[in-house]
Amino acid sequence: MNEKDLQKNTAVPNVSAKERYLQEIFNTPPLSLEEILFSREQRVQRQQKLMSKGGTLISFTMNIAGAVKRSPLFSQAFAEGKRRILRQLHYERAEILAQEEYSEKTGDELYILTDTDIVTVKRLMTEIEDGFAMGRLYDIDVMTAQIPKISRKDIGFAPRRCLLCENQAAACARSRAHSIESILAKTVEIICDYFAEEYATTVAQTACRALLYEVHTAPKPGLVDRENNGSHRDMDEFTFIDSACTLYPYFKKCALKGIELGQTPQKLFCQLRYLGKEAEDRMKQATNGVNTHKGAIFSMGIFCAAVGSLMEKEVFSVDEFQTVCREMCGELMKDFSNLEKKAALSYGERLYQQYGITGIRGEASQGFPSVLEIGLPTLERELSQGKNLNDAAAVTLLTLIEQVQDTNIIIRSDVDTLHWAQHCAGEVLSSGAQMQQIRRLDQAFIEKNISPGGCADLLSLSLFLYFWKNRPTE
Repeated sequence: MNEKDLQKNTAVPNVSAKERYLQEIFNTPPLSLEEILFSREQRVQRQQKLMSKGGTLISFTMNIAGAVKRSPLFSQAFAEGKRRILRQLHYERAEILAQEEYSEKTGDELYILTDTDIVTVKRLMTEIEDGFAMGRLYDIDVMTAQIPKISRKDIGFAPRRCLLCENQAAACARSRAHSIESILAKTVEIICDYFAEEYATTVAQTACRALLYEVHTAPKPGLVDRENNGSHRDMDEFTFIDSACTLYPYFKKCALKGIELGQTPQKLFCQLRYLGKEAEDRMKQATNGVNTHKGAIFSMGIFCAAVGSLMEKEVFSVDEFQTVCREMCGELMKDFSNLEKKAALSYGERLYQQYGITGIRGEASQGFPSVLEIGLPTLERELSQGKNLNDAAAVTLLTLIEQVQDTNIIIRSDVDTLHWAQHCAGEVLSSGAQMQQIRRLDQAFIEKNISPGGCADLLSLSLFLYFWKNRPTE
């Protein structure tokens, strides 16, 4: 892809993030040769000044082809390199004697002077260069006043390979084997793919954490928790743990799809449906056919994709999140069209036909109001009042049971049982929701074979959003 091709795409609304970053780079005025040469001289002066104090110097810059050396994307990659350099020194227990950082038109620069010997430091820095994808874009020189240059070969490592082929990078650079445009495109691809993978990993970890916290919360009337199996005889807490762990790759794929297709939410939802079928197969393999997380596969997959689509937002917005969910699931209510022509109806379709209850389809098409208006606010309120996470989650579940039409209860029993369960949950809440009261309600639900599995899914989603809003950002 050359510069002219990229410029043709500037008016395309759904241009990918990678192409957008490339456009920004190509639209940035290039540095002059004089500016580049001056920067090199200045770098040498900074290096010599620090080395005069004694010790081993690390000089870190980004290895960027062409005459545009600075962009927000490159700075983000540089910050990750800095973090890894400092981590390597920390684990080596190396003392930092001096540290200087500069942000120039010619790119970001980091200088660290340490007391550790040059061979050890070079090995540590080479581990970074070889240890992960973006390391190929890092130029980490190690030197002392006595040894101004130490190479990878000097410590037994192979020369660096070209970004675009298997030849040595130095040979391709000398022969100009590849265009600047192609090298920059690969550079942007490496950086974007790395951060997308990291972001999706965090999303998937958060989703699994929410599922595990939900099943461990106790007491939960009629549901599997750490105290008992609720109204279920074919599953226990460990069944849910096995299932949650199996779903990690699915949640990560959903987040990656969200990152990739963030501007086309309806197309995104179609792809999630296919991924969900694969995830359900994996779940059943892990649980010997027991349906532990079918509802979570649907709903949590949507949540992971929606959060993925918001990756480039500086601040996570619940309102933006809900809008994405609505746009993704807006067509779901069409599932209820022409039910009279269907030979066989699902449980959800029968409930809609008999009672007008839209269930999870209606919930999703409206952007999950039960989570955003009931579950999450209740969880946050209870935590702000000093409850621990277990007790806050237990109260949140009761609140959801009281206010949500849980189709799982109707399917296992009937509408009258749903109303009875809602009334009982409300009474426990109005009398303080003490743990012993919830345990008595648990026994009552077990005796009537009531399992509010839909509300359990909504609790998982509420926990997910709470964890995501409060995740560490550094």
